[in-house]
Order: sequence, then C-alpha cells, then structure tokens
Amino acid sequence: MVGAVQPIRFSHMRRPRYGYLVDKATQAAVAAIEVYNKPGFLYREETFAILMLNAWELLLKARILKANRNKLRVIEVWEPKVTKTGKGRRLAPKKNRAGNTMTIGVLPAAKIVREYTQGSIDDYAIENISLLMEIRDNAIHFHNVGRGFHKRVQEVGAAALRNFAFAARGWFDYDLSQYQLALMPVAFETPAGVIQTVFGDDTKGAAGKVEKLLADQEEKFPFDAAKPFNVGVEVELRFVRKANAQAIPIIVDPKDPNAIRVTLTEEDVLKRYPWDYRQLCRAMRKVPSFKENARFHSLRKPLEDDPRFCRVRLLDPRNNKSSKQRFYNPIIYDEIAKHYV
Repeated sequence: MVGAVQPIRFSHMRRPRYGYLVDKATQAAVAAIEVYNKPGFLYREETFAILMLNAWELLLKARILKANRNKLRVIEVWEPKVTKTGKGRRLAPKKNRAGNTMTIGVLPAAKIVREYTQGSIDDYAIENISLLMEIRDNAIHFHNVGRGFHKRVQEVGAAALRNFAFAARGWFDYDLSQYQLALMPVAFETPAGVIQTVFGDDTKGAAGKVEKLLADQEEKFPFDAAKPFNVGVEVELRFVRKANAQAIPIIVDPKDPNAIRVTLTEEDVLKRYPWDYRQLCRAMRKVPSFKENARFHSLRKPLEDDPRFCRVRLLDPRNNKSSKQRFYNPIIYDEIAKHYV
C-alpha cells in the first residue's frame, strides 16, 4: 500500500493555483499504482494507463500555470464565436455540456512544455505519453491480452512513473520517493508463469497490434538510464542460483527442445557436491553406531545413482573411459544417518 498523499507546502505565502494541480496529479499517479499492484485485478493495464495519463495532464498543466503566473487562460480552450450582431467573430472559452470552460488535453500541454527553454520535456517523454494514450484508446478492444502485452505495458508504465517523478522534482522541487512509485514486477507469478511471461507470448488481435506498436517504439527510443525521460524501461528477469533450502526447485526436461538451457561450471558443481568419499566417511563418523562396513556400502551405493546426492566427474571429460571420482552433496548425510538412529 502507498501512503497518503501529502500536499505541497508553501510557507509565508498564499498557495499558488498550480500547487493544487500538483497534488491532484500525485494522487492520480498513486491511484494508478494502487490499481496496477492489486492482485487479481484483470483490467489493471488499461486502468493504469487512464489514471497515469490523468496524472501527467495535471502535472503538465501545473507546469504551464507556473510559467504563466497562474493565468488560467493559458490552459483553457478558446474558439471563435459569432458576435451578437452577427457581423463578426470573437474568441470565447469553449464550454462543455455542464457549462464549464474546457481545458487543453495532455498532448497539447506536453507540446507547450516541450518548447520551454528550461524545465521542459523531450521527445522521449512525449512518445511515452503517446503510448499510454494508445493503451487507453484501445482498451475496449482488449479481449485477449497475452503475457507479452503485460510485459510491454509494464515497461512503458514504469518509464511513465520514472518520468513523472523526475518532472515533479525538477519543476516543483517535489520529492515523490515517499510514495514508493513502483509497479509490481510481472515476475511475481508461479515459476511456470514467470518463464512464460518473459519468454513466451500469446497476444493476438487488437492487443497484439498495440503490443507491436509498444515494442517498435521502445526499439526506436531505446532506454538510457542517464536520460531524465524514457519511452520504456528494461524489465529483465534473472534466475539467481542461491543455496537456500526454501528456494523453489526448477526441473528442466533435457528432451524438451523448448526447455531453457542451464549451464553448470566446474565451480558450480563443486559448490553443490563438495565432499569426496573420504570427507563423506569423516562426516558419517559423527553417528555413534556408524562403521565403514558392508551395511554402509549398501546404503550409500543406491544413493549414488540419484543426482540429488552424488555426481560423477571424469578425470578427462572428453573420454568416457577416463578415471572417475564421485562427489557427494552434504544432504546425503541425513539420508544415510536416519538408518542408524
């Protein structure tokens, strides 16, 4: 959960109008994260895009107001209207159905800020906003959203949050780190889901077209950590080998052509199988009734065929007839010792 949004403080002065927009923008960004990170929320990507666009629109309008001494007219939509006499035209604010003055959208606001010499945004930020708009505008057509699409949206969404936080800090000295603006990784799934999410895809139809657009634009505007704004961030999944009894085991089928290839170095093997025969016997002597006799050999030999307990190494790996030596995983101790108790 993200903490409550605290408003910007302006001491010894009347609070400027743009300050309220910054607060609302932050609330929209926090709401976007809350929705995206909810478990089992099936409409998360589309809702995130809608809320994040709202956050960006408010922040950009706040930037424009700050640059124009809080004059609302600079963000209002004005259009020519016929005068009462019918002989001429004059500019008047455009009204919505409720009678309120309409304001500019997110892209027009972004293009205005793009032209500022200081405190502006670049083409990467605008492209990121445009991709969020594509996700929002196509939301109604997303009947079958695949795993690849989820990953692409996370890359674009994470960049949007990163860009938003940078802009808020640079334009308004507003630090958003307290709100933990982060999207839950796509890797928080079952082991099978993790592998499929990153290495597979089943997105088709309208969602597939949007996913392709996201991928093409991310390739056109590659991620650069040194840049303040980016179109997408790199989401990378790594399998880290860790000697932890609570770790989730992964079994790879060597007969499956689509299986992930895992390469073990000699150093990796020695870490997992550190004992030779003498070291195994030395450890077994801790068992009071242990003797290195026929009983011990009858218990040990069947376990040597199980890769959990034993691994055979050749003196010359290129020669199958080379001299062999067995190395044991320390877990074999418990397996044998239980027969002596």
